Amino acid sequence: MGFCYQKNFSHPTLPVDEAQFWALVRATKWNEAIDQYRETHDAALKRKLPAFIFQAMFDETESAKGKLGAWRKQAATRLTGLVVMDIDHVDNPREVFEHWGLLGTDSWTSQAAKPSARGFINKDTASSAEESSVSQNESRVDPCLKDILLVYVTPSGHGLKIVFKADIKKGNLIDNQHAMAKVLGVEVDESCKDASRMSFICKESDILFIDKELFTYENKEFAEKYNTEYRAGHSGNTKAVAVASKAAVAGNGPVGSLDADQVSDSVMWRGYDIQSIIDARYGDKLPCAADSNRHTESLKLATDLLLMLDGDKGLVQRIVEAQPWVKEIIEERDENVEQTVSSAADCVAQKEKKYVSSLPSKAMLAAIQEATGKTFVEITKAQAQTATLKDDDMARWLWDWGAQIEALMGDFPLLRDVCKGLKRNQYPAALFVGGGLLMTLMTRCTYRFYHRPEELRRLNNSTLIIGDPASGKSFATRLFKLIASPIVAADKIGKDAINAYREQMRTKGANKEKPKKPKVIVRVHPARTSNAQFIQDMVNSVEEVDGELMQLHMLTFDTELDNTVTVQKGGSWIDKQSLELKAFHNEEDGQAYSNNDSVLQDFYVTWNFIYTGTPIALKKKVNEQNFGSGLATRLTCIPLPATNFEMMSRESTVDLESDRRLKEWAEKLDRMKGELSVQKIVDELYDWTARRMADAEENESKADEMLLKRCAYHGLNFAAPFIVMRHWDKMHQDGNYWCGEFETDETDWRLAELIVNIQYACQRHYFGAMAEAYFDNKLKDASVNVQRRQKTYDGFARLPEEFTIQDVVRCFNLGSASSARGKIMRLTRDHLVGKIREERGNIPALYRKTGTSML
Repeated sequence: MGFCYQKNFSHPTLPVDEAQFWALVRATKWNEAIDQYRETHDAALKRKLPAFIFQAMFDETESAKGKLGAWRKQAATRLTGLVVMDIDHVDNPREVFEHWGLLGTDSWTSQAAKPSARGFINKDTASSAEESSVSQNESRVDPCLKDILLVYVTPSGHGLKIVFKADIKKGNLIDNQHAMAKVLGVEVDESCKDASRMSFICKESDILFIDKELFTYENKEFAEKYNTEYRAGHSGNTKAVAVASKAAVAGNGPVGSLDADQVSDSVMWRGYDIQSIIDARYGDKLPCAADSNRHTESLKLATDLLLMLDGDKGLVQRIVEAQPWVKEIIEERDENVEQTVSSAADCVAQKEKKYVSSLPSKAMLAAIQEATGKTFVEITKAQAQTATLKDDDMARWLWDWGAQIEALMGDFPLLRDVCKGLKRNQYPAALFVGGGLLMTLMTRCTYRFYHRPEELRRLNNSTLIIGDPASGKSFATRLFKLIASPIVAADKIGKDAINAYREQMRTKGANKEKPKKPKVIVRVHPARTSNAQFIQDMVNSVEEVDGELMQLHMLTFDTELDNTVTVQKGGSWIDKQSLELKAFHNEEDGQAYSNNDSVLQDFYVTWNFIYTGTPIALKKKVNEQNFGSGLATRLTCIPLPATNFEMMSRESTVDLESDRRLKEWAEKLDRMKGELSVQKIVDELYDWTARRMADAEENESKADEMLLKRCAYHGLNFAAPFIVMRHWDKMHQDGNYWCGEFETDETDWRLAELIVNIQYACQRHYFGAMAEAYFDNKLKDASVNVQRRQKTYDGFARLPEEFTIQDVVRCFNLGSASSARGKIMRLTRDHLVGKIREERGNIPALYRKTGTSML
């Protein structure tokens, strides 16, 4: 079967044979690009490289622009039976590889090759002494190692890529990776679980090991079992639940087991026998081994039953396991039915995020009507709800996020004080308000991000808490008064000085000498603040930290977003929209007004703001007309759910300890300085973003791509204060400040991951439709300027990177070699191609594209 490759993101995949593989890894252009990438670490260079997809081929599908091809989509996967495992952040990959060769043998061996100084030796050409060494040591090699077909150093020079045969007994792709990682003593990169994952090419000199079977290997049994799962988007680990599934099959687990007739006796759906409906669905044509459809049909049945039985996975598993054709595959191959049901549940969840309502399949709907004499709608209409599922989804997610926040309170105790007095579904709003205020206290701290790591980043947030009137937004006022108290106290000195100066100005006579305006620090500003005053205070709020002047963050808190929008409005030149846009990345701004109160100067915007408001106020702030400004992706918009007629908990005791703890931590974090050692979190966020970006690419959603790009900043900024508090024992005092290095772990990542997931979901909830409309309108407006692509461009695109005159004849559909020579002459004069080999006898001249785009 082989595997495939993709020239770049805008091209469909193409099959790869042995000759093409070597042509790609030997191509001068790509070798030079890899060398340049290693020197500069410019990720854009890596993204231009072709990539192999070892683990899958792809059916022909249509791209977003209607172009047919084998596009790299998970939904079109055809598994090859190969598995790819990434090992990243390795300083000495060749030494690591050599160490594996010492795992129980004097040299690495496989079924067809072993490593040497050149990278590999084929047994067909090996010396008798080498063959003897292989045979003597083969018995001591772990069986897993014999399945490895390719090992190479990744383009970064600091990673290893391993391609090996899948073992169906070990599970799916990620299960096999875990098994191999255990043998090699490394950790698995969970981001490599998808079948559509690509592997950037390498240089020939970076290939440490290769077996020719790589180009012909195929595992049809593996593909038959898992193709449907991957096409449905289910690529997670399956072995964690295998033991539970076996217990359920045996009748020893909590789920138990039933026969089909027992299902008929015990399980009803809205008063109708569920087994009768299943029997009507399949009739006399039950899934069977001959049709190779038993696993696929069990997944479809589980999906239908979950939609009908209110998502009860335990009950659905019992019903599915009771079907005679499912019992067959349990006995034959130990089918993991629990995993099938779990995959179906994931599929249902994905459907519910996209559609207002989800119905069972057409086959099941027909079976319901046949078995009951009524349609599905007729049976369920009495319980139909008019509320949109989108709001229902968000309501359900808020409860789920609240439960996750509660689970983290043991590791991050201040979360309990931040969320005090609130319902669990209000915890997300409290987390973001508390995190926004706490990071503002840490204004003297910096970190390095994965984009332009040479720049020190600040902890910035622009937070909006959105809820109906009287929905409990006052909790934010409590947090502001307690957490921002150190800043408010410090501002009092500056405010008193300014008020005294103004009093003197009012009482001085016309000819008296005017007092000099004091230069003070005032950081907290209400929404009703003039731009001149705001900017002057911002540039005055400077403090020397570690020998360098640092501009401290301004802070604005307001409980009425509608009021904030109104009082700041008056034309783009006097409102604060420009400052809001530039605050998130501390971009440079300036002013040049003629009045004496406005100093002529440039400055960087350091401003965090937190507002609470209603959905109507948010609509005024961000709408279809101004969506393209980029403010939406800078905002953190968190819903505060409706109370649904529920009374708040009656509080009968006075708890001052919670307030005291919040103030104590506020005082500590207000004296925090230095670069935060959060690189592991940054790396995890990069991988998280890459996975979501792959999803957006697969869905061909420009909207998701846009909303995703800044999420990682939010994930780190809001998590940072809680992570620092968790590692406070590593901090020490340096004069008046606290600082120190610490190492983050999986618990810290759980918090950051939760925050970035919430941010991304809320972005899509509030701005997803606007983003889609933005790109739809953009394409519609741009379509009038689209020019028909001419044959010259298409012919040039079809040319391989290195080509001969005959390639030009074929790609440009020319009539003769002389016409091709004329074409090459024009391309050469335009610096689009260059000659890399002269014609010698029967060997034709060779040309190569220069990389310059044809205009």
